[in-house]
Amino acid sequence: MKRPAHPDPYIAGVMLLSRISTQGRWGAEAARKYNEETKHSYVSIRTAPGFLDFANKPYPFKYYVGGEKSQLPDDFWKPSEDALRALSCRGSESAAAKALNTSLLSSLLYFTAGISRVERLGDRRVYFRVAPATGALYSTELYTVVGEVEGVSPGVYHFDPGEFTLHRLRRGDYRGVVARAAQDGGLSVSPVVIVFSAYGWRNAWKYRERSYRHWFWDGGAMLANSVAAVCSMGLNHRLFTGFVDEKLNELIGVDGLDEAAYAVLAVGYKDGLGRFDSADYGLGELEASPAPQRGKPHRYWLVTETHTATALHSEGDVVTWREAVKQLEDIGKDIRRLGIQTPMPGPATQSKTLWETILLRGSTRRFSRKSIDASQLSTILRHSFGPLNADFLPSPNHTLIRPHLIVNNVDGVPSGAYSYDPSTGNLILLKKGHFREAAGYLCLEQPLGRDAAVVFFNMADLDSVLRVLGGRGYRAVQLEGGIRLGRLYLSSYALGLGATGLTFYDDDCVEFFSPSSEGLEMITVVAIGHPDYSAKPGKIFTRALTHPAKAF
Repeated sequence: MKRPAHPDPYIAGVMLLSRISTQGRWGAEAARKYNEETKHSYVSIRTAPGFLDFANKPYPFKYYVGGEKSQLPDDFWKPSEDALRALSCRGSESAAAKALNTSLLSSLLYFTAGISRVERLGDRRVYFRVAPATGALYSTELYTVVGEVEGVSPGVYHFDPGEFTLHRLRRGDYRGVVARAAQDGGLSVSPVVIVFSAYGWRNAWKYRERSYRHWFWDGGAMLANSVAAVCSMGLNHRLFTGFVDEKLNELIGVDGLDEAAYAVLAVGYKDGLGRFDSADYGLGELEASPAPQRGKPHRYWLVTETHTATALHSEGDVVTWREAVKQLEDIGKDIRRLGIQTPMPGPATQSKTLWETILLRGSTRRFSRKSIDASQLSTILRHSFGPLNADFLPSPNHTLIRPHLIVNNVDGVPSGAYSYDPSTGNLILLKKGHFREAAGYLCLEQPLGRDAAVVFFNMADLDSVLRVLGGRGYRAVQLEGGIRLGRLYLSSYALGLGATGLTFYDDDCVEFFSPSSEGLEMITVVAIGHPDYSAKPGKIFTRALTHPAKAF
């Protein structure tokens, strides 16, 4: 069925502009413009507006009224796989693969987006999730497209972590629709497909135009959890970022602007099987409606323009874009080895279980200056920048991320600035010295960067990515940055350390690591070390609250 013109003239205009735009390949120029205009600098931080309208703060959950809502079980399976082993999974199915059922699906959803801490701050409660999110605002929504899960009828469902329920939006098997939109038959025979979307205003309320980056950082951190949980079940998986935006958005019932799908995770993915050419895009109405949300959302033109410009509008676009991914094979082979190769010791082979690690994870608020050892750093490097099975990479061993780091206090590794070569597992010493103050400054003058044992500055050759994958590649590289951020968190907590994601002065970071970083752009930052306090693990909250009739 043909989607009618959007009733909001503003949105209709943006959608029209996106189709007639000549902003480079799949919105490459729009993405480049967005990245430049949302950079932080010493000046911008001091001149940007800082008022937060708490009376207009969005409700932290999306939920539905009408239709059928199912309570998920409290006693779901817990992933007892060693966390490091789960993080190093290549995505292939093991002999011990589990058949998906309600318990496993509940586990997967909980350890991706569930609530692990509830804290009262003044007159309000904050519901902290199992994955980190900028500002604890949690703009990521999950939709499950169920085909073969014992105990769950085929359909499209929204996951509500607050009440721990699945709300059915469509009845029937719609995996073929996802497969057709993404042009990959393996999606049509994956037992369940999870669609990740961003409800943009929930983050833009605080972070304004820069919030578009946060869609992918926050969703990527969730995906790090999700992929590790799938691996612990012995199941294959594949991550997709290339699909016909309009069709996937219509499937989950969102407009593609105020809320938009940006990633798809196939659980139990079967490469080379299934079909995608016969699915009917005719969908009809949803069985349920989203509850009205509080306040008045504000749309930021730069976010809307960028996301719309980087859309794929046809199945032909998807095929062409995915073929272009093969050209990325040579990107990264020219890593500048301008410093001194620094071999690292072998990584640790044992850690906490995955479910214990996820519940332990928080965002460290104070670091002691206690050292970590070289083996711990080696472990974090190997497991954070290991294989990733995604459609924007030529193979799981490729990466779009160029890790750089400042070592402040690591036993066995001289203090200094380094880059990391994932292909060899070696650090490359760029300059020796004590750079605590520099690390703090680069992280928006935050003590966390100064006091951490090591700070990761994840960069990317954005020009090359945009040249090959167009603006759609901007989404992909930011998402990979979020996944690597999530893995840095998990690998650190698996070893009993702490971690926190930080924002940064974009161009100052690149300049600090020059000439190794010449031509690169900043993506994400993570600081790692020993917390200066005793951190308590989170708990499993499956019915943390009951939503009001309207999200006031």
